[in-house]
Amino acid sequence: MRGTEANYVAGLAMRWARTDSMEQWVNSAPEGGRTPLDETILEYLGSHNPFPDETAVEVLRGDGSTWEQAVIVESVGVDEWTVEYEDGEKAWRDHHELRPTAAN
Repeated sequence: MRGTEANYVAGLAMRWARTDSMEQWVNSAPEGGRTPLDETILEYLGSHNPFPDETAVEVLRGDGSTWEQAVIVESVGVDEWTVEYEDGEKAWRDHHELRPTAAN
């Protein structure tokens, strides 16, 4: 499941776009129309890190069946984080595969 309904970062980006003056200006341009969601997310991630180091997160399994516990080790790109699972294994994940733990 990679849709917006489970996409924490998409929600943050949409809220940001509604309050950021530059995004409001771009989205209100008569000839431009609304910015596509993927582009809004990348613009948001260019200036915000929703998963700082040491953040406890849930990571979507590769088959999309369940979420597993992990901790953010570092941000390695605009839309890429290294996570460490409870067993010590590390992997790179993007915003589609991450959300804060239920405790956050």
